[in-house]
Amino acid sequence: MLARRELPTNYRTWDLSWGAPGGRHKGLVAQLRRVPPTTRRAILRNVRVQRARGPFAFQPNTSTRAYEYPWVYHQMAQLKPSRILEIGGALSGLQFVLAKDGHEVHNVDPFLDYGVGDYDVDPIEEHAALNRAFATNVVLHHATLPKAELKGTFAAAYCISTIEHLSPADIEATLRAVKKLLAPGGLLVLTIDLFLNLAPFCDRTTNAWGTNASVAWLDELIGYEMVAGEKSELYGFADFSTEAILSRLEEFAIGTHYPQLAQLVTFKAPGE
Repeated sequence: MLARRELPTNYRTWDLSWGAPGGRHKGLVAQLRRVPPTTRRAILRNVRVQRARGPFAFQPNTSTRAYEYPWVYHQMAQLKPSRILEIGGALSGLQFVLAKDGHEVHNVDPFLDYGVGDYDVDPIEEHAALNRAFATNVVLHHATLPKAELKGTFAAAYCISTIEHLSPADIEATLRAVKKLLAPGGLLVLTIDLFLNLAPFCDRTTNAWGTNASVAWLDELIGYEMVAGEKSELYGFADFSTEAILSRLEEFAIGTHYPQLAQLVTFKAPGE
C-alpha cells in the first residue's frame, strides 16, 4: 500500500507522543542559529535538551515519515520483547523507541551519503550520545548488512526508505543476508520511496537519491508470504497502474521536500 495523506487517529497520537517525524521544539532550535557554533553545539549536546527534543530530532526526515514510522511500529506491535534488526537506521528515532519498549535492537548502517552530503557530526559518537540521552542500548554495527557478521536470529527486521538508495546487486545481497537472520515466522517490514520524477511516471531512471525499485522483484527475491501491502499500489506488480496512482494523488502522502510517495509492505518468514 501507499502511505496516506490523512493519518489515522492512533498514528497521529503516536507521532505526538514521540515527536515524530522531525522532533520537538524546532522553533527554539532554529533560534539557536544566532548563537556562536561552539555554544550552540554544547547546548544541543546537553542530555536534557536531547531528551526534550525526542528521538526523531537527529536525522532529517521526509514528511511521509509521519505515516511510515507509526505504520512500521504497529506492524511489530504484537511482538514480545525480542531481537529486532534495523537496516539503514542511521540516527533515526524508531530504533530508540523500540529499545524503550524492551526490545534488543541492532542498527546496521554504513553511514553513506545518499544525496544530502556528509554527516555534520561523527555518527558513531552521536549514536552513543543518543543512547545515553534516551537510556537505551541500541547496538550499532557500522557496516552494510552483508558485511556486519551478525550472530543469532531476529524476530523482526525493518528497513525504512533505504532500498531505493541501493544498487540491484546491493539489494540482492542485503535481502539474502536478512533472510539468513530472520527467525521462523519472523517479520520483514519495508518502506520504499516511489519517486514521482522517475519511471514509471516519466522516462528518467535515476535521481540524486536512487531509483524506483520494483517491489514485485523484491517480492520474488524474498519469497515469503506478503502479510501487509496492496499490490495495486506497489510498483512492479501487474495490478499497479501509473494512471490510477496519478489520478488518486490527493489520497497519498507526498514528500514536501522531494516528490515521492511511500510504499509499505510486510513479509513473514515461513514456520513458527
